[in-house]
Amino acid sequence: MKIQQTLKLSLTWASLFLFLGTCHEEASPSWPPPGQAMKCPVTRDTWLSSVGKERNGSNGGAGRLKLKGQQEYILLDIDPSLLKGKIITGALLHIRSASPKKAPLARVGVSTLASRWREGKASNYRTRKSVSCYAQAQYGNRDWAYPGSTLMDVVFGLGHTFWKFADCTSPDPKGWQTCAVDTDVISARVAGLSHGFCLYDEVGNVWSLRKGKFRLTHFPNRFCHSRESRKSGPWLEVWTQGADTVPPGPIRSIEADTKEFPAGEALIRWQTPEDDGGGKVLGFHVTYMQGDTEKSVPRYLIPMAGRPGEDIRMHIRDIPFQAGEMLALAIRSVDSVGNVSDPFRKAVRLSAGSRVTEISDIDIRAFPPSRALPKVGNLSVGIVDLLDKIVSKSGKMIPPRKAGYKGGNHIFSAKKKQIRLHSARNETVAFQISLEGNAKDLSIGCLFEGHPNINARFHEFAYVNVLDSRGKVRAILPDPLMPLEPETGKQKPAYSVSDFKFPNHSLICEIYVPHKERPGLRKGKLSVIANGERLELDVSLTVWNFTLPNKLSFVPEMNAYGTVSPYKGHEYYRLAHEHRTCLNRLPYGWNGLPGFAPDWNGHAFDWSEWDQKVGPLLDGSAFQDLPRSGEPLDVFYLPFSENWPVRIFNHYTPSYWAEQAFTAAYSDELKNAFRAFARHCHEKKWHDTQFQFYLNNKVKYRGGFAQSSAPWFFDEPVNTQDFWALRWYGHLWHLAVEPVRMDAQMAYRSDISYTQFGRNILWGITDVEYLGGINAQKLRMKHDEQILHRKIPFAEYGTANRIGKSNTQPVLWCLSAWLNGADGILPWQTIGGKDCWQIAQETALFYPHPKGPKPSVRLKAFTRGQQDVEYLALFADIYEKSRAALKEWAETMIRLKREIRKISGDDAGTSVFEETDAAALWKLRYRIGKMLSEKGPAYKRKIVSGEMPQWNVKDIPDIGYVPVSPNVKACQPVCDRFGP
Repeated sequence: MKIQQTLKLSLTWASLFLFLGTCHEEASPSWPPPGQAMKCPVTRDTWLSSVGKERNGSNGGAGRLKLKGQQEYILLDIDPSLLKGKIITGALLHIRSASPKKAPLARVGVSTLASRWREGKASNYRTRKSVSCYAQAQYGNRDWAYPGSTLMDVVFGLGHTFWKFADCTSPDPKGWQTCAVDTDVISARVAGLSHGFCLYDEVGNVWSLRKGKFRLTHFPNRFCHSRESRKSGPWLEVWTQGADTVPPGPIRSIEADTKEFPAGEALIRWQTPEDDGGGKVLGFHVTYMQGDTEKSVPRYLIPMAGRPGEDIRMHIRDIPFQAGEMLALAIRSVDSVGNVSDPFRKAVRLSAGSRVTEISDIDIRAFPPSRALPKVGNLSVGIVDLLDKIVSKSGKMIPPRKAGYKGGNHIFSAKKKQIRLHSARNETVAFQISLEGNAKDLSIGCLFEGHPNINARFHEFAYVNVLDSRGKVRAILPDPLMPLEPETGKQKPAYSVSDFKFPNHSLICEIYVPHKERPGLRKGKLSVIANGERLELDVSLTVWNFTLPNKLSFVPEMNAYGTVSPYKGHEYYRLAHEHRTCLNRLPYGWNGLPGFAPDWNGHAFDWSEWDQKVGPLLDGSAFQDLPRSGEPLDVFYLPFSENWPVRIFNHYTPSYWAEQAFTAAYSDELKNAFRAFARHCHEKKWHDTQFQFYLNNKVKYRGGFAQSSAPWFFDEPVNTQDFWALRWYGHLWHLAVEPVRMDAQMAYRSDISYTQFGRNILWGITDVEYLGGINAQKLRMKHDEQILHRKIPFAEYGTANRIGKSNTQPVLWCLSAWLNGADGILPWQTIGGKDCWQIAQETALFYPHPKGPKPSVRLKAFTRGQQDVEYLALFADIYEKSRAALKEWAETMIRLKREIRKISGDDAGTSVFEETDAAALWKLRYRIGKMLSEKGPAYKRKIVSGEMPQWNVKDIPDIGYVPVSPNVKACQPVCDRFGP
């Protein structure tokens, strides 16, 4: 039996290697195509721009067209009736460059187009109502697809389109160039499955490196003549051989899935039928009955066909169907010459929606405001939320609060001298102690008599200067936290507070409720002693009857560079772990060489130092004495880069295309190293950490750093060449690790800010994706990929809130991201730099200190956000409710609308939410917590599987080079030596 299994596995991987041998490397094109060529004139064309106000303008009447990286595109069309019924065997686009010397066309991608469009007669980006622009298919009247969509939602893999690219011939003496176009792209137009063609400049940015001088040119303007130039206008040369008059086979059955889909939606599945007419099944027409009228489903929702027998998915959405409506569907298969099958008809019931279980209303109220604060010594004492921020000099609050808030709010009553808290087990709850006035010999303590496992800890605020744009101090605000040490010789825990220099000073009190604490009410006392006087406040702590999991269901990932290394200690990792976050330090810089990694001799790793110093983070032993005892890191960057462990400079020939750039030796040694790492992680049973192979560098760094090793924009890829390089490395990764990783979570990660230009290039390649500058369009694109293609986890990245802004922002970021389907968030930098103790830095979530790193209050806000997400994740698990349903409920209580603010084009962006005060977040948490406590669920170490998505070669879209194409040399960088 074992022999048979081994043979089967070997054959599986042998076939996989055979397949990837054709799609991983550039395939040899075939040319010329069989049959006869005919000329198809371009009947309409325009050029559209995605930049600024130009996105609303059009150029359908211009004498020239322009391609420009991810910024400007060409739409064109032909008369498809010229080719009706003919089997297409090849195609060339003839196009005359208007910039043949400065910037001729290089590599051009051509896509189908899943929406109707209007050419118009405008030029110079003028806006014309009902004419196509980048932002809308008909400006002011009709979107390209769903509301808020753009051209990018209906071309190049999205909106069920397909595409291929090819290199252009050099301009002839008159500037004419040719470029191969995929036969399926042409056939789709003939078959009525596309509304024309979209052209894209696949090279985008170009660079040169001569005599050590690096130059990067952003998006050259590649001009060409339009059809308005008459004899200089573009045209298609199309080869055909034979005809096909036989309709394709019909659909035999469909399945409908409505589970977890919003009301009026459904996922419809069927299989691609056979075709016996000489062509192939290329796509489908889908209609539905509305009364006595048969209407078409929008083209962008209708999938193209796969290979015979391959599963097809169509997500019915965006059409205003009713919840639970019965929909009469008709699906017809369409072949590559336009023959249509008989319809398959079936009535399917759409989703009735997922209503949230009636969530108990809040049965307690916030305490009424009171200006009469308790006094002790020369101090007035107020209690406010952890997330409130108090200006050191004025005492004003961020966000602003009404008078009396410090004496009466959702957690404190000055009149009753009572602090009211609620906590799950394995949760940390906190409150802020506001001190107005001045005092000497100040100490503080909190004790729960008879409950020795519930202990309080205290932190004291330090203050930083917030500067304006001219560098002048605008405000002095609290952010760093210094832990207070217990006084020695005291029977009861007491903590000394330093003499503070501001009239408004704050402390943070934290209470951790351990796993084994029984549910119920716990009563304690908060003591404040100042100038020999003593003040006691009652602390009422209700322990809920449920426990937060040790394994994080949602990961606030604390990204870091440079400062911290596990080879030098685990302090930062432990501080992050204690705060229910995960520190992830990128181990290499722009030269691609890691600061900590096992030694590689070209054939094997020496694991001795790595296992000793990094191993405790991966087996959890570094965290044994912390609340989530023994829980390993959630995520961990691997030390791999384009320049380690194999030196790229020894194997790279300058090219914009990865498969043309590298030697076989480079690929082979990288795969050996990948394989060795995966095997070692499995053998060590490091199965709970996601190990991430992440390429971070950018070619632009070469401009100021000669040792920079990246030939592409790996992080935040910009051009097709960048996405294509990431695809190439991802292929290598999967080829190496999949046969050996077993239970080790070996993930290929990408960080994408230009999601709308990534197409489907990384579909089936990326295992986890981090999205920057998140918006509704990017979320829609990701959700479509997950539903229609392959479900992979994703996270959001950006910058933590500025110190001058409300500390509710991290909580709202966590909640919003999870409710939108994300599995984590990532502030791009989290360790404070030089002068962070004096000058406010939003990136300083951890404050370096001679006695070890200290937390910011914003780090604790991320803890609060993570715990709030755990409440919702537990609720979804126990009550079997979708995130979408919970989002609908949450938005009745808190405002999740946000904007992404950037200070420059390269800024990761900060999610800024509409002001939501801490009381609203408290209400949301209380209502969910009360229902969970009533259910009393048994403890689970983890409530999400955390398993890697299964990788399957069939998940990789058939994209890339036009297979029927002249063999044309690709455009290459001008480079005399790419070395350090």
